[in-house]
Amino acid sequence: INIIDSPNDQMVLCNKYNKLPDDFVPGNLVQVPDGYYVNDGKDYRIDETVMSCFKSMADDAKDQGIGLKIISGYRSNDYQANLHKSSAARNGKEYADKYVARPGHSEHETGLAIDINSVSSHFENTESFRWLQDNAHLYGFILRYPKGKEHITGFGYEPWHYRFVGIEIASLIKEMDITFDEYCARHLRQTDYVVHTSPTSGKM
Repeated sequence: INIIDSPNDQMVLCNKYNKLPDDFVPGNLVQVPDGYYVNDGKDYRIDETVMSCFKSMADDAKDQGIGLKIISGYRSNDYQANLHKSSAARNGKEYADKYVARPGHSEHETGLAIDINSVSSHFENTESFRWLQDNAHLYGFILRYPKGKEHITGFGYEPWHYRFVGIEIASLIKEMDITFDEYCARHLRQTDYVVHTSPTSGKM
C-alpha cells in the first residue's frame, strides 16, 4: 500500500492501493448550503471548488427540470472506518470491500467526491442519472465507478458516486471512455502512485 504524499492535489488517486495519511483532513472544506443536499439532519461538507461547480451543475439541471442533491460528501477517517465495519458486519467482508472503501482509501475523505440523490442501483434508471451521463463532465465531474470497469477500479458499479477532476480532464475521460484509474496510469507520474489497470479480485 502506497501512502499518498500530496493528498490535497485535485488529481489525487485514492483507491485500494493508494492510501491517504491517517491524520489527513482537507484544508478547504465548506458547508453545503441549503437546497443542495438531502435534508436528513447530517452535516455536509465538501471541497470549496467542488461545491461551486456542483452548485452550477445543480442550478442548470434544475432549470431543465432535473433535481440533483448531495447525499454524501466529505467523510472523516473515523467515519469511514465505522462505515466499513458496519457494512462488513451486515453484509460480510467481501461485500464491504467491494462497495465500501476502507479508511484512508475512500475518495470521500478527500472532499472531492460526492454521492448524488440515491445510493441505489435504481438510480441509473432515473432522468437525473441520464442527465448526469450527458452533462456532468461539463462541470468537471466523472462517474468514478462505471459499470463494466469493476476489474479496473476495484469497486462495484456506483451510478451515484461522482468525482471532481476539473472540466478538461473530465471531458477527456468521457471522450476516451476510460476510468480515472486508466487516466492516471497514462498521465500521472508513476513514482507518486501505485496504479493497477489489470483485473483485480477486489481484495486488499
